[in-house]
Amino acid sequence: MPDGLDFNGPVNYEVMTTTLLSRQPVQPARKADPVKEWGVTFNHLTTRMNSLRTWRYSWWTYWGELAEYFSPKRWIYLAVANRTWRGSPINDQIVDSTGLQAVRTCAGGMWSGLTNPNTPWFKLGSALNWVKQDAAAKAWFESTQNKIYAVLAQSNFYDIMHQAFADEVIIGTAPVICYEDYDDVVRFYLPCAGEYYLGIGPRLTHDTFAREFTLTCLQIVEMFGLENCPSDVQKLWADEGGSVDQEFVVCHIIEPNYLLADRKSSKGTVQMVPSSFPYRELYWIKGNKGDRPLSARGFMSFPVGVFLWSQVQNDAYGRSPCMDALGDNKQVQKETLRKAEFIEKGVRPPMGANVQMKNEPASIQPAHITYVTADQTGKGFWPLFEPNPAWLPALTADIELVNQRIEKCLFVDVFMAITQMAGVQPRNELELTQRNLERLQSLGPVITSTEGTLSVLLQRVLDIMIRRKMVDPLPPSLRDVPLKVSFISLMRMAQRASEAVAMKDVMATAGGLESAAQAAGLPSPIRVINLDKAMREYADSQNFPISAIYTEEEVAANDKAHAAAMQQAQAPQNLMAAVQAAHTLSQTSTGGGTALSAAVQGMGGTMPGG
Repeated sequence: MPDGLDFNGPVNYEVMTTTLLSRQPVQPARKADPVKEWGVTFNHLTTRMNSLRTWRYSWWTYWGELAEYFSPKRWIYLAVANRTWRGSPINDQIVDSTGLQAVRTCAGGMWSGLTNPNTPWFKLGSALNWVKQDAAAKAWFESTQNKIYAVLAQSNFYDIMHQAFADEVIIGTAPVICYEDYDDVVRFYLPCAGEYYLGIGPRLTHDTFAREFTLTCLQIVEMFGLENCPSDVQKLWADEGGSVDQEFVVCHIIEPNYLLADRKSSKGTVQMVPSSFPYRELYWIKGNKGDRPLSARGFMSFPVGVFLWSQVQNDAYGRSPCMDALGDNKQVQKETLRKAEFIEKGVRPPMGANVQMKNEPASIQPAHITYVTADQTGKGFWPLFEPNPAWLPALTADIELVNQRIEKCLFVDVFMAITQMAGVQPRNELELTQRNLERLQSLGPVITSTEGTLSVLLQRVLDIMIRRKMVDPLPPSLRDVPLKVSFISLMRMAQRASEAVAMKDVMATAGGLESAAQAAGLPSPIRVINLDKAMREYADSQNFPISAIYTEEEVAANDKAHAAAMQQAQAPQNLMAAVQAAHTLSQTSTGGGTALSAAVQGMGGTMPGG
């Protein structure tokens, strides 16, 4: 382990609170020990950040153009400290907001369809289909997933995911960091476009995340502790007052924990984080080498889930539907400007006047008078341009057509399927499901990709909860069995709805054929259907609670108990006891007959010959 670094306890930013900040001294109690490996590591990180910045450049410029027309607030030109102008207007290029509204509809539809906090959207299960789930396994799955739901609800997960879906729709990429948190168990962070850099490994999955962002002196002290801050931050903290609001650019990287070469040391290699961790994470202040980083730690798994709308092989960044709609959005912005100019020229046209009116007062405002001298050639004051009124409907119709293309690129027709449904309305549930499925087909790959990233984040949340002993021990039947996250979100359920509708249709048809077969004296056609398996499949497609369904072993035990009860009721001794009881009743006189006849008549029957 490098001298001066502790990897046993939680890092400072996992327990950062204002309470912790209030305990920070004016001056550090002692100067933190230098880390001799930091010099080589700092040089490596500076060079790597420059390389990642070069590879990102073409994407970065493209993001700026996308942000200009779709969401200016989610792009940072450069991470520069102390930008006091950051509140200036940023969306002067947008005069037609159709693109912005379409982004909100698409991002909101993805959020409510995939991670709706008001409905279940995932469940835990075994990754091995052939492993039978006993009652203990089912109880563990249900208890654990309920705890995960509770942890996500009290964290900022759903807020972050709403913005992540918007970033994914606009620029095609949204990296979400998942940290352990003292107050909320887990906490998520989503850097802005222009702040972060990404790298991928040979499996074409992300293994490198880096960013540059700004923090004030006060935020740095709270996040990393005064002892770990460089001297200039410590001085500002000691000066107090407005000094604590001065900003610095903080660098952050998570990358594979490979060895670095140290040519000035006899050892020859440097490793800031122990080799038992596959990934290392470091924070430092940009351009300030000092004698140690702000923080250094290791991870057993990559703690960042990177959402990509679509990916080209070996590209660290994704492509988005807004890239498809960019040309249309540029066109509609220009056409909207020209339409406004057309209307203004009709209402306030440029005017011409005789030369004699030069330097004379003139106005086209209502109730104002302009005195002119008209000669024999024509008017003394006249409009130079009179737009043709027939052009306005054509211009308006073309703007509407372009806006429809933008909305189609952003799947507004998918998420507003019922509202915008035109033509003949569906007559039943099957037709409605089929129409919705036709729209959802284009989103199938995106849904699958997004669910894959969500499963990474959920697995990390589960690992944190297990480490904090918030999850019950695994039952014996689940030991050494890999777990799987299945998604039951609204969009996934909509895709599975056709299966449920088809099963209902088949069973209804089978019921009709059953009656026809009985009338014809033929064997029942339902015998070709495995009713138990069909019931389980239908319950799964409808997201029926797993705890309310018997396992196959429990069904077999119940069937066996029922058969035993029936067999006991039909046993010879039971039949003989019934015969003896009837004989006793027949010999018992009640004055108006026997007790047996009275019992039969009380049930609405008659005795033979009576």
